[in-house]
Amino acid sequence: MGRQEDRERLEKDRATFVSVGASFFLACLKLAVGLLTGSLGLLAEAAHSGLDFVSSLITFVSVRVARRPADEEHPYGHERFENLSAVIQGVLLLVTAAWIAYEAAIRLLLEGSHVRPTPAAFGVMLLAILTDLWRSRILLSVARRYRSRALEADALNFRADLLSSSAVIVGLALVALGRATGIGILANADALAALAVAGIILYKATELLFSSVNVLLDRAPKEMEERVRSAASSVPGVIDTPSVRLRESGSRAFADVVITVPRTISAPEAHEISERVEEAVRGVDPRVESVVHTEPVVTDTETLAEAIHATALEMGLRTHHERVQRSGEHLEASLHLEVSPELTLGEAHALANRLGRAVRGRYPQLSRVNTHIEVAEPEPAGEAKEITSELPHLASEIKRVAEGVGRGAGCHEVRLYRSEDGVDAVLHCDFPGSENVGEVHALTERMEQAIRGRFPDLEHVVIHAEPRDDPPTGRDPRE
Repeated sequence: MGRQEDRERLEKDRATFVSVGASFFLACLKLAVGLLTGSLGLLAEAAHSGLDFVSSLITFVSVRVARRPADEEHPYGHERFENLSAVIQGVLLLVTAAWIAYEAAIRLLLEGSHVRPTPAAFGVMLLAILTDLWRSRILLSVARRYRSRALEADALNFRADLLSSSAVIVGLALVALGRATGIGILANADALAALAVAGIILYKATELLFSSVNVLLDRAPKEMEERVRSAASSVPGVIDTPSVRLRESGSRAFADVVITVPRTISAPEAHEISERVEEAVRGVDPRVESVVHTEPVVTDTETLAEAIHATALEMGLRTHHERVQRSGEHLEASLHLEVSPELTLGEAHALANRLGRAVRGRYPQLSRVNTHIEVAEPEPAGEAKEITSELPHLASEIKRVAEGVGRGAGCHEVRLYRSEDGVDAVLHCDFPGSENVGEVHALTERMEQAIRGRFPDLEHVVIHAEPRDDPPTGRDPRE
């Protein structure tokens, strides 16, 4: 990433330096020849090139300011300085166009034209056209590669210079033709060419101003907005994309995307969906940095049991084993409510009643909500230390008891851990891969009961079931 940034900085610096040097050279050359020939078109071009020089200096500074990293006062970075510099260039262009149009009108209406077309004048304009073509191609290539608004404005500026220089050449040629043929009306061709230059500059300035001001005012690019919305909505798990907000800053864009997801999914699942949405948005345009906000909503596929669980979550309560049964003409719900062991029975019962009223209020088809109150498992205060090597006999006995109940289950690994609450046992046992999951679960429960019956002092017993195709060998199948 560092090399890419260095390369971008080097190419931008080189392009802006070439632009500044070429603008200064052409402005001086056009001014000298314009004064010698008296061509308003050339003088207009000299003023235009002088403005190009100022604009190039602004661009030269702006690309350096824009590359500064984000800070506390500018969390989105400094790249909008490029857009600001483009606005300044647009205003300068408008002023120049107004001055050129005024001078052309004075010559046409009051003073008349006294232009001396010379080979030097034609040579200067041809040199200007070739120079503008060369530097505009350099600037536009770098601008498109790195999405630089300031360099793009400079490049478009010089592309318009090609047209205005061509207009001046045509004006000088018509003046020369008028002198050779005696057609007096052609004497005003130079002033008319200057008017054409003013019109080109006015058009360019207006276009540049509107595009740059729109960015500064956070006007959303509609086409990009629809593409981002479509990409976000296509991610599995996203129900809808109700809001997409975009803003541009120099070569980067920022998107605030709101998506809706099923309210029954877990927080990690919602986070994973939001990350996939961010990847999808980057696929639309790599320069877009997105922030995704997820909103849980009810879906058509949500079951009544899932709706009960979601209601409890909204109230900050933890439940499990939610079930809905039919009793005659009515429906009843049962669930397990986990509460803190520090609560009194009265406080826990009040929580259960509040949950029951909320569920019945939302789902009137439920005539009763039966709540089983149980103590929530406390979160472990710290990391448990493995002590298998300290108690090898206990580990061996646990393995023997488990395999004795497990009907051919092979427990290839038994680990013991000491926590603040006591000793925990974790077993890795393999079963036939074709065995029904329900049968394996029932078998692991019997194994756990047998281990607890033999070693009642164990705090937790966890049996991890793994599939196997061959008889157990006593070795870890992961090896």
